[in-house]
Amino acid sequence: MLVIFGILVMFTEAGVGLLSMNPVCRFTQSDPCYGAVGRPLYLQLPSENELRLKKNINGASTERIFRIINPNITLKHPDYPRWQFVTDNTTMIISRAEKRDSGRYTLETWDSAGRDRGVYHLQLVIEDVVSSMTVTDSCLSIEKRNVYCSSDGDDVHYNWTLQQTHQLADGSQTLLLDKEAHGSVTCYAQNHVSHGQKTIEIQQCPASDNQCPTPGLLAAELLLLTGEGAKACHWRLKTSCFGEMEFVSLGGESI
Repeated sequence: MLVIFGILVMFTEAGVGLLSMNPVCRFTQSDPCYGAVGRPLYLQLPSENELRLKKNINGASTERIFRIINPNITLKHPDYPRWQFVTDNTTMIISRAEKRDSGRYTLETWDSAGRDRGVYHLQLVIEDVVSSMTVTDSCLSIEKRNVYCSSDGDDVHYNWTLQQTHQLADGSQTLLLDKEAHGSVTCYAQNHVSHGQKTIEIQQCPASDNQCPTPGLLAAELLLLTGEGAKACHWRLKTSCFGEMEFVSLGGESI
């Protein structure tokens, strides 16, 4: 049995980038703090005399990361070498954020007289950036076509525009268009730390009265028999109708 896919892709434009080059989070904020893998992240701490930073493990503040009695660091956990405290502006800098930095943190504070100045909590989320965007276009039938967008990255959301003017389905990786649709289609991908876009040019699906095979054909069966019995095959067919079709057998062998 052979599964046949017919896909036409015309690439024209792509781009990815960070939403913020130097994000700053504060322990006084209620929203989660997002950082990008491999990028610096700045944590603004309250200006108090003594600070104790802990990471909540399984719901309990059991991992002590830093203890700072202005201006000296009296405790630093050895598993956090990328975390550096700047005394001038009471900022904690994560030089290269990693997924394992994600979690809920607790900051305890005291003034110079030893009075409790409050406890703060911060939820830290480190995400992979949007990358490796791909957009494909295929004719499902003579009436409909399908455009699909994908990318690497965490918690990615998608939206689309047609001819850079009409905003289309929001939040879906798949865009369903009618057969007359043509021109540039742009997919936008974004998560909390980065964004990307990719544009392709689509042509009208072939008319139903031509001699070309249906480009939206999704599956067909082909059995080649030789003296040795059934033989898996892999072949390519180029047609002027809708670009290059690739025929891939279950065996993966080419002839």
